[in-house]
Amino acid sequence: MEMAMTSTERKGKKSMRSRFVTVLAALAITLLAGVPATAAGSETGISGVFTIGPGHTFIADVPGASTTLVRTPNGISVSVQTSGLLAGHAVTVWALIFNDPSQCLAGCEEMAGDLNVPGVQGAVFHVTGHVVSGNTDSFGGRVNVGDAANSVRGPGLLDPYGARIHLIIRDHGVAATGELLQQQFNDISPRFCNVSCFDAQKSVHAPHQ
Repeated sequence: MEMAMTSTERKGKKSMRSRFVTVLAALAITLLAGVPATAAGSETGISGVFTIGPGHTFIADVPGASTTLVRTPNGISVSVQTSGLLAGHAVTVWALIFNDPSQCLAGCEEMAGDLNVPGVQGAVFHVTGHVVSGNTDSFGGRVNVGDAANSVRGPGLLDPYGARIHLIIRDHGVAATGELLQQQFNDISPRFCNVSCFDAQKSVHAPHQ
């Protein structure tokens, strides 16, 4: 026959139950705190920006400049904060995409031909562009998975997390007007340059590990 608990015993049991719930809550918080950002489906990477010369050779880091890449299952969002561009020029941002960097033959260097290696599934994607207003400027754009329409070559972005991304900031000369200005913004071909075009800056984002 079960004996009735005294008031002191009931209080003790209630206190023990309360402590047990507290311990469980603390354990849950600890476990959640250890979950990386990718558990929610996104991964953010920040890289520096550097000026480049012919052949995309390194010249110098751009002080205080950076690019941010947010990777999600549906694509990547690109943000560029930089300086040293020419005011009044039409400038575009391009993503050179190495969808499978493990297949690169020369360290995933676009000027060495790695974008042409079939296994790499390389792509050149137009991200955004506008007329630069001053010494410092910012750009923002997005690359969706499987969007080949804005890809000058290749299949576009296939693997948001595994792809190696090189962001190229390209100068298309003094901003034109009307249809030519739109061509400056939307085509990498030299025939849409106002006198001359050149790749001015670069930022590299290694694949998410």
